[in-house]
Amino acid sequence: MSRKNGPVVAIDGTAGTGKSTVGKAAAQKLGYGFLSTGGLYRALAYSVFKKQIDPSDAEAVLAEAKSLCFVFQRQPDATLKMFVNGEYLGEQLHLDEVAQTASKVSTHAQARAVLTEKMRQVAKDGGIILEGRDIGTVVFPDAEVKIYLTAAPEVRAQRRLKQLLAQGLPADYTHILTSIKERDERDSTRAASPLRAAADACQIDTSDLNREQVIEAVVKEINKYVA
Repeated sequence: MSRKNGPVVAIDGTAGTGKSTVGKAAAQKLGYGFLSTGGLYRALAYSVFKKQIDPSDAEAVLAEAKSLCFVFQRQPDATLKMFVNGEYLGEQLHLDEVAQTASKVSTHAQARAVLTEKMRQVAKDGGIILEGRDIGTVVFPDAEVKIYLTAAPEVRAQRRLKQLLAQGLPADYTHILTSIKERDERDSTRAASPLRAAADACQIDTSDLNREQVIEAVVKEINKYVA
């Protein structure tokens, strides 16, 4: 498939592999846009929470998903700034209540289908790297480049420990490792869209790679298609 602005690049993978960090950095290097698609689910969750809609009401959540109009503006750092019905929600999308609501509204198949179509519209002309759940298997099964990042749970736990300690927050390696393993189990065994690599995805194990090496590997894979 030939797109006006270049390929669609889909990045998925296990939790804690730096998908957003790597995706954004690669987009900057290549002059592409970058979108973390979880933002659309948080936008729906915010609207549901704000309007006091029952997040378990599939029909009401579906109606709300259909009502959302997304406009994106590419920023100097490659990210696509998202406006929802004309409003930039910013940090409001990261409220605890929104995160909790997002985990509930994202279970509704029809609402997911609506947001999936909105994601496809954003990226249809290509020249974009998208990161998120199901991005290479459900949202963009026809993406020209698919990348799946993995790393050993122990490595991801060490990385997360360093992040928390650097922020001056309390952290326990054993607790973090247990949490990561539990999330891996949930993600890979859930009934709706279990986490898995697309059959044609390039799998990159980041266990022994630093951030720059991972970015380099991703850019190299994208350039194979571009060349």
